[in-house]
Amino acid sequence: MKALVGAALLLTVSVAGAQHKAPRPVVEVTVKSKGKYQVELRPDQAPKLCAHFLKLVDKGFYDRQLFHRKVPNFVIQAGDPQSKDVTSKFSRENPTDMQGTEGIGDGGSGKTVPFELNELRHHRYTIGMALEAPSSDTGDSQFFINLKYNMRLYGKYCVFGKVTKGFKVIDSIDRGDRIISIRRIR
Repeated sequence: MKALVGAALLLTVSVAGAQHKAPRPVVEVTVKSKGKYQVELRPDQAPKLCAHFLKLVDKGFYDRQLFHRKVPNFVIQAGDPQSKDVTSKFSRENPTDMQGTEGIGDGGSGKTVPFELNELRHHRYTIGMALEAPSSDTGDSQFFINLKYNMRLYGKYCVFGKVTKGFKVIDSIDRGDRIISIRRIR
């Protein structure tokens, strides 16, 4: 009888603990002429980076920024506030150009976060933090989305979330596409 009561108590505690677990934050990104996609963040794996990213989202930091970089079958990248004022079309003739155009690709919010190595891998549709140098404490506002499994990035760049809805939108994004907004929806 004691074993049965103990098991029931353990089950009750386990269920109660599961109910108190906060859901992971989710942001929705609207890209002009492309549509919307959602990203589930992983503060359990990258708490400082997720907190920094959400602070920027809540301030509207990413609104009107461009995807300034696309390397086909590798990544797309955004997060440079200097891209807000770019009005000319990006050249899509040289898609492997790492920095984009017109000096875009070097800007940020001015506040860096420490590198957080975690167990998440760079699978297709995961989101990672761009850095000035691999494994450095230089992450700020620029993020990238993996367009394929990029095993070579593991240990060098921190994954902090994954796209959960809108995969066709991700696949259609080109260099020069504008983010209308990023909003926290959970």
